This record gives sequence, structure tokens and C-alpha cells, in this order.
Amino acid sequence: MEGSWPVILSGIECGSVTARHEGAYSVFSAEAACAAEGVVRISLYGGGREGYLGVLAPDPEGVWRLTRRLTRTELSGFPAAPEYAAESGGKPPAEPEPEDAGTQPDAEKTEAEPETAPPARPEELWYAAPDGTLSRFDGKRLLVAIPSSGVRVPDWARGVVQRINGREYVVFPR
Repeated sequence: MEGSWPVILSGIECGSVTARHEGAYSVFSAEAACAAEGVVRISLYGGGREGYLGVLAPDPEGVWRLTRRLTRTELSGFPAAPEYAAESGGKPPAEPEPEDAGTQPDAEKTEAEPETAPPARPEELWYAAPDGTLSRFDGKRLLVAIPSSGVRVPDWARGVVQRINGREYVVFPR
């Protein structure tokens, strides 16, 4: 990822973030001249996604700076086309919802779906264990992925077989 984007703090554009390639890393450098108090964490925003960069720290001249080196894996959760940098935890711009989502009210649902692991998204970060299993927290529960190949499951459980990083796994909520 390469480019330059504005830093917006407290609604004011007061600096910039630049990214450049350096070997296997993308190096992000941020500078902001805004007066800020406390810890200032910033993220890149774009396409409804947020990518955490780190903490701005003041230098003796009063300029807030940050330098961070990220691998391609660490960048997988970042926006594909960043638009700006701002304080972390802010609400990124929402993507428009389709006009006719085709959803049914709960009262009209005839059959309860069994609980399965949600489908994997590229921005998800899985943690590998020495035994070859993967794990991650999806916000509600721990998911455990066990390597498999050609496993057959009934139709009602088809969501448990997922491809993660090009390999097939059976994913169980724990």
C-alpha cells in the first residue's frame, strides 16, 4: 500500500499520513500539528473499514508523530482504498444498504436455523496453534478451525466447512 492521506482530528484537517514500501513492509508515517490532549490513537478509514495505525506521540517541537511498519498480513484488515486518517474507534462511513433486502420478520420465519460459524472474511485474523488448528474471537464467542480435506457434512451444517488462507477447515463455535 502506498499513498498519502489527510489526518483529521476533532473535525480539523491538521496533518497527513504517508505509506511507502520498504522491503516486505509498508511503512506508515504520520504527522499532525493539532493541539491534542492525552493519548491520540489513529486509524485509516475508507470503504466502510477501519485499519488501526497506532498512537501519535508529541515531539519536542509540538508536532505529533507516528511511524509504523506493517506486514502484508497485518494490512489484510485495512481499507483497500483509504480516504483519510482520524481518531480510532470512530464510526467509519457506512456503506449504503440495498433497497430491498428481502428479509422476513421474525414472526414469519418457519424454521430455526442451527448455529454455525459465520463465513470467513479476508479481514479476519486467525491465530495459529502448533497443532495446526486456528482460533479467533468473532465478538461473541471463540471459533476454532480444525484442518480438514474433503470432509462431508449434512446440508444444515454446510457453514462449518470454510476455506481460510487457501486451506479447508471445519470451524466450530466454542
